[in-house]
Amino acid sequence: MEKTIESVKREIFVKASPDKVWKALTVPEERNRWETRECELDVRVGGTMSLDYGWGVSYVGTIKELVEFEKIVLEDAEGHVTIWTIMPQEGGSLVGIEYIGSWCGDIEMMEADNMAFGTYQFMRNLKSVYEEDADLRGRFWKSWIGVLHRTNPGDQLGAKVVIVHANTPADGLVKVGDIIIHVNGSATATYDEVEIAISEAEVGERILLRMIRGGEQVEVELSTVAYGQTVE
Repeated sequence: MEKTIESVKREIFVKASPDKVWKALTVPEERNRWETRECELDVRVGGTMSLDYGWGVSYVGTIKELVEFEKIVLEDAEGHVTIWTIMPQEGGSLVGIEYIGSWCGDIEMMEADNMAFGTYQFMRNLKSVYEEDADLRGRFWKSWIGVLHRTNPGDQLGAKVVIVHANTPADGLVKVGDIIIHVNGSATATYDEVEIAISEAEVGERILLRMIRGGEQVEVELSTVAYGQTVE
């Protein structure tokens, strides 16, 4: 039986000092540069962070712990805990996000991977904005094929298909339990790698998937549609 996971983490190195990363997290104008469309930040223990990401997604959390330039601990109305950390490293900072919870099994781990990936996309944008002054958000969540997946828990690297939505490009071609190991010829070892390769493709782009199905390799080719949409 698969063990229960109690935290999900993502980290990224940014060529920016801890004080600059701290401002990126705590100053509304700076946070809007890389993550939010609009935000309200009351940066004190007991204060509230209200974040509107666009795409119909928002978050409201109360600050439970605050260590300047190092850590922000947030709790939402359902009691879910989110921890941001900043660790100085040579030439910049290691920025981390951790979600505390309880996840077990394919569906719950798919949801946990999806949650962490969403934040990791913005962390990638934090790196891009502060290192290259380039906002990547226009590339995010453009396309999909109708597959929900998770990082495969077994020895085989890849992303295990958990759900195939009806009337999407993957319907009838991809099966629940398939393990996606390559997208367009590039190896994909995790949820994040599969999701980046597909969701940042152009709408209508041909996608070649290589998968493990029943111990054998299979390939399927399909075209993306706009994120969340179905096929007519």
